[in-house]
Amino acid sequence: MTMGATLATMPESTVPTATPVARDGERRMPLVVALVWTVILTPTAFGVHQRQDSLGWEILGYAVLAGFLAAFYYVFTRAAMARRRGELPPCAVGRFGFAALCVLGALVVGFAGQNGVVVWFALSQIALVVMPRREAWATIGSICVAVLAVPWSLGLDWEVNVWFLVAILGSAWATDSIFRLRTTNRELTRAQEQIASMAVEQERLRFARDLHDVVGHSLTAATVKAQLARRMVGADDDRARSELREVEGLLRDALKDVRGTVAGYRDVTLTSELVRAATVLEAAGVTAELPGAVDDVPAGRRELFGWVLREAVTNVVRHSRATHARVAVGPDFIEVWNDGADGTRPGPASSGLVGLRERVEAAGGTLRAGPSGGGWTVTARMVS
Repeated sequence: MTMGATLATMPESTVPTATPVARDGERRMPLVVALVWTVILTPTAFGVHQRQDSLGWEILGYAVLAGFLAAFYYVFTRAAMARRRGELPPCAVGRFGFAALCVLGALVVGFAGQNGVVVWFALSQIALVVMPRREAWATIGSICVAVLAVPWSLGLDWEVNVWFLVAILGSAWATDSIFRLRTTNRELTRAQEQIASMAVEQERLRFARDLHDVVGHSLTAATVKAQLARRMVGADDDRARSELREVEGLLRDALKDVRGTVAGYRDVTLTSELVRAATVLEAAGVTAELPGAVDDVPAGRRELFGWVLREAVTNVVRHSRATHARVAVGPDFIEVWNDGADGTRPGPASSGLVGLRERVEAAGGTLRAGPSGGGWTVTARMVS
């Protein structure tokens, strides 16, 4: 029981929810976006050249346009890094960065005229990156108003900008759909990681339970026989040698069982466990009443009942001073009773019984362990 309990109480290995490692494509995304917008804003640069007669104002217009691109790249990069971590961008980026882009965008429109309206596309896209979804769409609505109002206030042909309005709404909807899809994929990845972590934990608990059931029983039986052999030395050397040979056989079986457990194969049957129980209880000086046959137990339940019998007999030898034990089996139940009453029996929450209860309940049955009939009874009953 000690080895199983030790494994069962080992500190759970922490499975950190690490920040997703950025793939090469994700690292290059801000640069690619900046290059794309540099190409898109090329007509805006021509617009600055066409509208400004003074070289000084033209240079200032180019500087404003370059500042807009640099600010766009910085805000998009910081926001993309935060989004990759599953967080919203910091306020300095989300609020002040977007406000700076709006100011620079308005100046670009002033310098480039009609050709500068394309900056509103960039603002609608960056709003979806730096803001929560509801707030971003409210901002996009404000941008749509500006697309119509600003050109009109500057005396430009505002009717043409209706097409820009449609394009902004369409591109914003497409970008929003892509972001939502990425968010869903990220949540799905995290859910898969949690499922994998739970599967590892369940396998760890299964291995601890199986190791306890296999090794605990074999070592208990070997300990009892070794004690018997020690008492026989000098009084009955032949009997002592016989018991030691059986101890050797039990330890070999334990090693085989451990290897089988590690390999995921467990050869436990009710018939073999009845034979073991008779040998172990006899060596411990416990009178046993065992069924002569188990033909009425369905084949699909014999392995499970074998596990129940193994754990119950191990506890009889280890935790009680019983002199009499009785095993009863039927098609849908197995009951192991002993008359030990010294108060050292395992409680219902002991390591072995907890693992046994999980095993029985997983098979659709119930397990009860407690005082009964002047002794201690372990009963597993399957629900028909």
